[in-house]
Amino acid sequence: MAAFQLRMADGARVTCSVTKIATHHHTLLDLDPNTQRLAHRSADSARETLALSWSSAPGFALLVASDGKWPDAPSETGRGGWSPGFAPLSVVSLHEDKIALKRFRGAFFLRAEIDTGCIYADCRAISDWERFTQVPAEVAPGFCLQDFAAQFAVLLDGRDAPLRILDALAAFPPSFLPPLLDMLCDFLAPGVLEVFAGLFVSTSEGSIAQKCAVLLSSLSDSAWIADGFRRLSDWQAGRFFPVQSAGACYDFLGYQENTRRESLYSPGARLLSAARRSVTPRKTLALLATARDEGVYLLEWIAHHRRIGVEQFFIYTNDLTDGSDVLLRCLADAGEIVWIDNSGAAPERINMQDKAYNHALMILPEILDYRWCLVVDLDEVVLPVAEFDHSLPPLLEAREREGAEAVAMSWRVFNSNRHLTWAPGLSAERFVETETHPLIKTAFRTNLFSGATAHHPVSREREVVSYMTIDGERQRNGDLTDHDTNFAARPTINASICHYHVRSLEEYVWKFARGENDGTGVLKQKHFRYNNPGIFDLFTTRFEAEGAQPVRVLADDIRRGIRRLLALSGVAVAQTEVERRFQSQSLAFVEQSARIIQQDDRIAADVRERWCALVDEWRALRGVE
Repeated sequence: MAAFQLRMADGARVTCSVTKIATHHHTLLDLDPNTQRLAHRSADSARETLALSWSSAPGFALLVASDGKWPDAPSETGRGGWSPGFAPLSVVSLHEDKIALKRFRGAFFLRAEIDTGCIYADCRAISDWERFTQVPAEVAPGFCLQDFAAQFAVLLDGRDAPLRILDALAAFPPSFLPPLLDMLCDFLAPGVLEVFAGLFVSTSEGSIAQKCAVLLSSLSDSAWIADGFRRLSDWQAGRFFPVQSAGACYDFLGYQENTRRESLYSPGARLLSAARRSVTPRKTLALLATARDEGVYLLEWIAHHRRIGVEQFFIYTNDLTDGSDVLLRCLADAGEIVWIDNSGAAPERINMQDKAYNHALMILPEILDYRWCLVVDLDEVVLPVAEFDHSLPPLLEAREREGAEAVAMSWRVFNSNRHLTWAPGLSAERFVETETHPLIKTAFRTNLFSGATAHHPVSREREVVSYMTIDGERQRNGDLTDHDTNFAARPTINASICHYHVRSLEEYVWKFARGENDGTGVLKQKHFRYNNPGIFDLFTTRFEAEGAQPVRVLADDIRRGIRRLLALSGVAVAQTEVERRFQSQSLAFVEQSARIIQQDDRIAADVRERWCALVDEWRALRGVE
């Protein structure tokens, strides 16, 4: 076992021991410095993982991983230079020089699975595969390793004092700082971490702000992290912007691989999340949505959700052509919504919804003022039961008292009710419910999550969360990485998502003319486009379906809400223009659908015939020659 003495600033002596950790299978514990994943490998692995422990912190060990030898010259550890990976562990001493290990602050023991090389942190008890051994490390503690050990001892000594942590970090080589900042999110006590992260939000111009700026500058692709801290600082200082943008510099958030912990964009992101978690919300419920050219539904959708308890709307849009940009600006200027222009460079494969949700939950500070965030689209409305006066907040508060961090509500699917054209009436009165569906949408605790999909929140910190349905049942296993989490085991009762999936034929075609959010990029020049020919069969087979109209119960309240919105400055004129553009542009798209369906041999002849017959009926209604 390599060991060396360190002298602290107060004169105390600390011993640092350097070992490797062997498993019960005679393999060595291995930390991937890039992904931070633990495994176990044979002793001849090219990668080296050392375990450092300090006499001043019994029961603690730091795994330090690298793909090569420690550098000989300080110049090699400048920004972007040689950098190891770090993982803190708790060490439990056993008989016969054996130890058991846990992730630091974790509840379960590490287990080394034979043959697979996998390490799992899932054991409540210690058996053979949870026993490890510290073995001598054949490494000479050169100046870089010794300097690191000495400086980390200083950090250990000040681990409960955020300002001392900041000072200790400032003395590390720049290339060590990105993984160290990430490691601190596992190492520091939650309360200390949030106070430490809050230092980066400080508006002061003194030494603290300078040190924080130096630490952030060590991060690659860090501009967005610094922007997140700056916006949080501006908002806490009272600056509020009802109209904002998420431009091309944030397009990377539209790729889920860039939001994972091992991404190049992730160092510093967990620290920003910690700062956002420390914000105390003053209000209850916000709604987060994405939209493109859905202005004809906007006022009804806002009025409906105001009625059920939504206090603020955060609406992301991109590449608008229907005039709804003017309508959105009028609503934002009146304080009814916060509008974020999500237009960017529109690269291939981008998912614009993912970009919006991740931007809102990592960058947008205003949304943190709301304890709960609900994610639904413009073709969806939430309908709570009458027992709660069709109000959602009391239901969320009840689930939160039971420990829920996320609450799922299942779909109720609505169809066309024989409508071929758009009309200015309420969707609640035009369309009918035809079936329930297991897909869910979710309301979740806003500051606990760093992003979302269309159906549930996501987190860099945790995969498993306390996830319930609105009825108080457990939502699957709470594992956000499990696809089953998108579905409810049974339809929810206390509230549901009314999904206007199929409106009139004209509106259905308009929906596909906006482009699908399918990873093929943004459709800049609108035209009728679909990926699945089943869309024609879906519409024609459901066109005459009958069903209930459960949302009618709120119709009078919704109308009152719409009248209030129309009375706001500029809204009525903007709404008229949105409706005019819809009726003008939709003509071409329906005609395109009739031509395209004739050329697609994947579509059954009877479906083609029925669609074209409906288009003929539509032409008669619209007076098209």
